[in-house]
Amino acid sequence: MKQLYIILLACLLVGCQEEQLMDNSLITVSIQGNQLEGMTRNNEGKNIFTAGDNASLFSQGGINANNIALTYQDGEWHPETPLYWDKSGNEASVVVYYPAFASTQQELYDTEGNLKDIFYAAQETPYGKPVELQFEHLFAKITFETDESIHTQMQNIRFTPSVRLASIEPHTRTFTFAETPAPTVSFEKRTDRIYTLFIPPADNVAVDIRLVTPEGELQLTTPTQSFISGHQYTYRLISKEKETGIYTAEEFIAFSHLINGMEYEGYTLDDFGHEVDGVMTYFLCADIAFTEEQSELVQPIGYDRTITGDREDCPFINCFDGQGHTLSYLQILTPEGTIYQGLFGYIGPQGIVKNLTLENCSYTNPMISDKSYYEGIIVGKNEGIVTGCHVKSCSIKDWTLGYAGGLVSENHGIIANCSSYNVNFEGTLYSAGGLCNYNYSQILNSYVYACHFNKASQTGGIFHRSGNDENCLLNCYAGDLMYVGNTEFGYFSHRVATTKTIFQYCYYPVTCTSDPVYKNFTNIKDKSTIYTYDTDFTVTDTGETLLDALNAWVDKQQGEYNGLPLLHWEAGDEGVPAKLAAFKSLF
Repeated sequence: MKQLYIILLACLLVGCQEEQLMDNSLITVSIQGNQLEGMTRNNEGKNIFTAGDNASLFSQGGINANNIALTYQDGEWHPETPLYWDKSGNEASVVVYYPAFASTQQELYDTEGNLKDIFYAAQETPYGKPVELQFEHLFAKITFETDESIHTQMQNIRFTPSVRLASIEPHTRTFTFAETPAPTVSFEKRTDRIYTLFIPPADNVAVDIRLVTPEGELQLTTPTQSFISGHQYTYRLISKEKETGIYTAEEFIAFSHLINGMEYEGYTLDDFGHEVDGVMTYFLCADIAFTEEQSELVQPIGYDRTITGDREDCPFINCFDGQGHTLSYLQILTPEGTIYQGLFGYIGPQGIVKNLTLENCSYTNPMISDKSYYEGIIVGKNEGIVTGCHVKSCSIKDWTLGYAGGLVSENHGIIANCSSYNVNFEGTLYSAGGLCNYNYSQILNSYVYACHFNKASQTGGIFHRSGNDENCLLNCYAGDLMYVGNTEFGYFSHRVATTKTIFQYCYYPVTCTSDPVYKNFTNIKDKSTIYTYDTDFTVTDTGETLLDALNAWVDKQQGEYNGLPLLHWEAGDEGVPAKLAAFKSLF
C-alpha cells in the first residue's frame, strides 16, 4: 500500500505540471480602439484614426513593452512584432501615444515653439483580455479670443507660457519641467480672432501675452492657475476703452435701480453690459465691499408681484456675469410685501447668474410684518440658471417663520457648480436648506460644507424639500454640518415630496448619525448611488477618493444639461474634501 501511494502521488504531480504548462502558454495580445474624448467631452465616440496611422505602445505587468510601434488597420492596432502576454497572470498597465514616438527624448515643441498635440490612451487590462483603447488629449488647450477693437489695432500676438515641458516618462505619464519658460508662440492676425496653443498640465501656470500694434507692444499676464490634461480653457481679451461693467459700489447701486426700470442719474444700463451671443450680459469687473449705508441703497434685482397684488412680476431675464469677483459685507434689503427676497429677488426662465461669490453678507428680516418670506442670499426665486455661484461666511436671520436657502430659496430652474460654505441660519425659521429651500428642478455638481442650522423646525443639509414635479440632486456632497435645536433634520434633504425625485452620486460623511433624508426616503425614484465618505475623504463603498468620484461624473456628463459647462473639482482648503475649480479671467 505504501508503494502504491507513492506511485499515485507522483502521477498526480506530473499531471498538475502538465496542466500548468498548458495554462501558461503564450497568448497573443489583441489591441483595439479608435475613440477620442475631446477637449470639451463633446467628441466622445468620434473616430480619429485612419489606415496606416502609427502609435507607440508602452506596457508594464503582464505585457512588457517599451516603445513598440503600432499600425492602425480595420479597427485594430498591429504591433511591428507580435506581442504576447507573459506567464505571470498579472494585469497589464498599457499606455499608447499618438503620433508615434521616434524616441522618448524627442523634441516636444515644433519649430515655431508650439507644444505638439499628443493623444494618449491608458488602460489597465486583465490578464489575457483584449486591450481596448480610448484616447484623450495629453495636454491642456488654451484658446484666446480678441474683441473687434483689439483685432483692428493688432499686427500680431505672442504667447509665452511660464512652464516648459522637458520630458515625459511614458509608462507613468510623469512630466519633468525645465527651469526656463516655454518658447514664445507668435501668431499673425487671424480673421476669426481666435488663437490656440497647448500647455502641459501643471499648477501655478501663467501665460505672458504681448500684443504688437503700430504704436508699440501691449503686455499682460494671465492669473496663475492649474491646468488639467484633456481640458480646454478660454480667455477673452477685451480692450480697456471698450470694456463695460460694474467696478464700484455706486455703479452696482445704479445697476440695481436701472435694471428694475428705475432712474439713476449719471448712468445707463449700457454702461454695465453689452450683448454676448445675442444675450444682454452685465459684468462685474471688480471685487466690491459695501458699507451699511451703501447696502441700504441696493435694490433687489428682479422682483415678484407684491403680496397685495398691486405690482406685476418683474423678473431678471438677462445674464449677470460676476467673472469670479466677490461682493462682500452686503446687507441684503428686505422690501415689505415682496414674497421672494435675495440679492436677485426673482430670476426668470431666460435669466442667468454666474461666476459670482457673496462673502460676509447677511439677510435679516427685521419683523416688518407677520408674513413669511422666501429668502436666499443670492436668489429668492430662480426659474433660470444659477451657475458658478458661491456663498461664504454669510448669515440668514429670520424670526417670522421664513423659508431660507443659503444660495436660493425656491428653485424651479438649474443650480449648478455652486456651494454654501460656513453659512449660518438663525431665528425661528420654519425651514432651511444649505443650498436652497424648495427644489422643484435640478441641483447639479454642488456642495454644502460647514453650515450651521439653529432652531429651524425642518432642515435639509442641501435642500429642505423637493416639489411635486421631477427633480434631482446629482453629483453633490455635504459635510461638517451642525444642527442645534432642529426638530427634523436630513443630511441631504428634510423630505421628498414625490416619487419623481432622483438622488444620484451624492456623498455624505460616514460618521454622520442623521439620515440622508428625514422623511419619505423610500419615495426617491433612484437612490442607488448615495454613498458615504470616510475621514480621509475616501468613498466608503468604492475605495476611490471623493475628488476622483466627483470628477468622473463631470467627465461623463459634460454637455448633457443643455450644454451647461460643468466645473471640475480640485482639492479643498481647511479640511474641505473638494472644491469647485475657480473661475479665471483676464479682465
